[in-house]
Amino acid sequence: MFKTSHLEALSAVCESGSFETAASTLRITQPALSQRIGALEREAGLVLVERSRPVKPTRPGRIVLALARQVMLLSSDTQRLLAADSSLPDASGMARVSLAINADSISTWFQPVIAQIAAERSVLLDLHVEDQDHTATLLREGRVMAAVTTSRTPAPGCTVDRLGTMVYQPVCAPSLIKGLKEDEVDLGGLPMLRFDTKDDLQHSYLRQTGVEDQPPVHYIHSNREFLMATKLGLGWGVLPEGQIIEDLKTGRLVRLHPDRSVQVPLYWQRWRFSSSTLDSLTTTVRRAAALGLAS
Repeated sequence: MFKTSHLEALSAVCESGSFETAASTLRITQPALSQRIGALEREAGLVLVERSRPVKPTRPGRIVLALARQVMLLSSDTQRLLAADSSLPDASGMARVSLAINADSISTWFQPVIAQIAAERSVLLDLHVEDQDHTATLLREGRVMAAVTTSRTPAPGCTVDRLGTMVYQPVCAPSLIKGLKEDEVDLGGLPMLRFDTKDDLQHSYLRQTGVEDQPPVHYIHSNREFLMATKLGLGWGVLPEGQIIEDLKTGRLVRLHPDRSVQVPLYWQRWRFSSSTLDSLTTTVRRAAALGLAS
């Protein structure tokens, strides 16, 4: 059985990316930290961390890191429950929760979740911003405890709940299609915006409309700048409906085809084991999704 102090050392090193910082966080010397990591690796019979800058877990290390994070979370939950039961001050600190979510959700319906976490001050977030089609990979690798994903197939050791549907609208600045009627707009010829090579929303819309030509592409690797570039007329893009309501009202953006949209079902996956912290977070996420996503 791995020692809790050794698992705590692994979590601290991988979280901070530095032996020096991790030792300071745990209030132990760096040689003592190295001894704990070495002892854990001997017990596992495998190298668990790459001694690089920053320090990273190896593939076996990610498996043990998932265990370490589960142990840390359950320990924090237990201390809070004991404090509540004994009416003593809660000295357990804040539980760290690693979460994967797509940028479009953060900029729209998920914001009340962050506001709730900020108000309660009981959780420290380790937020991984990733395309919604790829967040489940982080769960399978044990790098996060929960994720907003498009996959309805639960990752090993996880549960899955349907959250709702995120609606995207194909839009552009009026200047991009000035003088053109709706049936004259050539999406295969107009410049297109894309977040990165994983972003399939625009191509999904091209397939939906039967466009086979590949348009010239601008890559904008930032959610906020993607919206700004769209409003400035750099190209057309498929943006979350909740993000562009005001721009559509004011005419800064126009729909390319008012009767078409891209609809993406979203799911919440989390570790299966019982945790008061994850249970509470799940309730908050479900509530926000019910208000901010289409059914």
